[in-house]
Amino acid sequence: MSKGERLPIRTLVRHGAAAGIIKLASAGLTFLLFMAAAMVTDQRQFGLFSTAYAGASLVSFFSIVGQHAAVLRFWPQYAGIGDIASANGLMVRAMRLTLIGLTVSTLLVAAVALMPIAGVPEWQSLILATAGLTLALGWSEFTACALRAKNDLFGGLLPRDIVWRVVAILVFAFSGFFAQGLSAVTATTLSAGLLLLCVLPQTIILLRDTYRNLRGPLTPAQKAEFNTVTLGLWGVTALPPALGQASTLLVAAILGPEAAGGIFVADRVMRLAVLALNGINQAVAPQISGAFHRGEREHVQRLTGLAAIGGFALALAMLVVFVLFGRPILAIFDPAYATGTLHAALILLGLGAVIGTACGPTELTMQLTGLQRELFRTLVVVNTLGLAVTAGLTLLLGPVGAALGMAGTMAAWCMLGATITRRQIGIDPSVFGFFTGQDATAVRLLLKGRS
Repeated sequence: MSKGERLPIRTLVRHGAAAGIIKLASAGLTFLLFMAAAMVTDQRQFGLFSTAYAGASLVSFFSIVGQHAAVLRFWPQYAGIGDIASANGLMVRAMRLTLIGLTVSTLLVAAVALMPIAGVPEWQSLILATAGLTLALGWSEFTACALRAKNDLFGGLLPRDIVWRVVAILVFAFSGFFAQGLSAVTATTLSAGLLLLCVLPQTIILLRDTYRNLRGPLTPAQKAEFNTVTLGLWGVTALPPALGQASTLLVAAILGPEAAGGIFVADRVMRLAVLALNGINQAVAPQISGAFHRGEREHVQRLTGLAAIGGFALALAMLVVFVLFGRPILAIFDPAYATGTLHAALILLGLGAVIGTACGPTELTMQLTGLQRELFRTLVVVNTLGLAVTAGLTLLLGPVGAALGMAGTMAAWCMLGATITRRQIGIDPSVFGFFTGQDATAVRLLLKGRS
């Protein structure tokens, strides 16, 4: 089977299930990673580490110039029609832009170290470590998406989602036996160095396959399309994940690093609720792009409907878990986090995740079907207003207000995006799309036959 060929639904279901398991394992390992970091640092140092991690993540989303989404958008399109030369030419162009963006972003972050902050003696060292983590996070995201675009699901996901986290947990745990406590600078530096080491095999494979195989220059029309789409993808792929990190930084600025650490933990726990949808998205992304640009809209509707119903079911189940066991889960990181305030914040974030997953793979569908400009406008307006509202609610209500603003923003743009997608291209990526598509008809016929 060629790398751009349409995969059967059964194969996609297996890939989606496998990706979901990987994402579940990744979430569990992320949980353990930050728990290990919290155990080998004190409350202040963990707050600084979580702030540095959030800052590096925030910058890394913008630093790769949307190229991780561009390869998912264009590689299946070109490879699906057998134009491997253009596909490889596109990959070379994307890699160059990614490296330029990462270099500029890393240097800009490092330059922030020249502006010391009173009361944070480790400021300069922490910023330099954050710059290194920015580079590592950005490059690992691009290599993972580049391999996923070629339907190499496991090669794309395993190094960062599994291997890096396992290695980092072991290193943090091992260091606890030889030191009374790690500093935020050391924890951040270790995270960056280990991540670059773990994705080195991906880098070698990607460079080898791209430069060894046939590749050709893009036509003027292809370059124009690439440039136009890239500008839109840059914004739409950076804003949603950046919002969560920006909110953590906002809480840190308003309430201090200790409160930021609590919101950071609640936000990471909340992400358990979106695991199923994220996992399914890893498998269906290249298939949505290839099918849509071949004119197979019914197939795209089927894929998005199945993704939505699977993601929503897990999110709803996780919300129940948050309500019943939220405090013990938060206490694993630090007993100081097992408060009614942070438990309420976790439940609010979980509610936002339930609404977001009910809207299905809206962001992904808009990215891959040419609606990146509409998505960008939606994200800019909703997220700008959302950050302002989050800041006001944080000042008024503390961590609960921050969670309310974050959850409301997530729900608002997901619902608006699903509405735009349905109106613009006639594809409903939400759970309602499942109940009106082919699969719903098949289920109804099956139930009718059994009755």
